[in-house]
Amino acid sequence: MSAAQLAQALSALPKIEDPDLLVGLNTADDAGVYRISDELALVYTIDILAPVVEDPFIFGQIAAANCISDVYAMGGDPKIALNIIGFPMNGDPKDLGEILRGGQHKAQEAGVTIVGGHTFNNADIKYGMSVVGYIDPSRIITNAAAKPGDVILLTKPVGVGTILHAYILDKLPLEEMAPVVAAMTTLNREASLAARRAEADAGTDITGYGLAGHLVEMAQASNTGIELYLSKIPVHERVLEIYKSGISEPGIMMNMNAFGSNVQNASGNDELFSIIFGAETSGGMAIVLPEQKVSTFLDSCKDKNVAIIGRVTSEKAGHLIVKP
Repeated sequence: MSAAQLAQALSALPKIEDPDLLVGLNTADDAGVYRISDELALVYTIDILAPVVEDPFIFGQIAAANCISDVYAMGGDPKIALNIIGFPMNGDPKDLGEILRGGQHKAQEAGVTIVGGHTFNNADIKYGMSVVGYIDPSRIITNAAAKPGDVILLTKPVGVGTILHAYILDKLPLEEMAPVVAAMTTLNREASLAARRAEADAGTDITGYGLAGHLVEMAQASNTGIELYLSKIPVHERVLEIYKSGISEPGIMMNMNAFGSNVQNASGNDELFSIIFGAETSGGMAIVLPEQKVSTFLDSCKDKNVAIIGRVTSEKAGHLIVKP
């Protein structure tokens, strides 16, 4: 489902009136946040994915990392989860077991306890989690609090959708998938902890709507503009080569249709501009914070591939301007 379709469906819902609902549907944030007390709130999210790799154990890890990431993106600590899985009646139970084992392996790494789940008969495999985490209500990282002058950091390369699509089409050998698989199975925990230490103003993880789509959502929610520096964005190896060969994953066009009217390409690079609309699976985090706090974030974050990719502005609220 595209962002436009989802927005249209949600527009039919009545507004929820609950003073303890601190983050709900109104800002397109990564997860909901509900206050339990002055010191404790729950972060609650759910996601479900189709397999992106053939190995069921690795797929289980990727799906779990992707689902848990929404709690990290809000600045929370994930605690418990429920599995949700669609599986065909004639499917191999060993594959189902390996998917669940992969999910549990990644959940344990994150300190998450899986307390149960739900399975349903489905023609195609789907796997995900509903995850609950804890957070201090006064320290929520939302996508709606970016401030003009803030800088934007990205913690993982983009281009996962293009790489996966090339692999599915047998245009990319399995061994060249290793860096992308490593990125998809890496938790966003360290980036989240570093964002908290640096007192980030805003943040989001980069998933299905692509880097451009998620930053447009942030600009709209924060009522700011965003400048993005295309040459500064880390990109997985061979992504541009694959795209230029004529392989374009479906997420690019879907996200361009949904968010393109809010994005201006002033970069002169149409290929890389297209890539930033591509769907990401278990992507990195976009961290937004004052420039003077960048060093605090970098000192705290173990991932040395972090890049400064843009800046928040007071101009053209709700829009993204892509520069060279």
